[in-house]
Amino acid sequence: MVYDRDLKGPAQLEKGGRFAEKLTKEQAERIKQALTDALPAPAGNARAWP
Repeated sequence: MVYDRDLKGPAQLEKGGRFAEKLTKEQAERIKQALTDALPAPAGNARAWP
């Protein structure tokens, strides 16, 4: 499962879409990476976490 801290439960990849639960480890890792890649870039001189 990919957990959503705001929803306090399984992540929902799109509004009204399926929840990210009952996944294989590989599926969860791909979703995690896609969500991470979709985050906005840090602004200004803010240092990104490695």
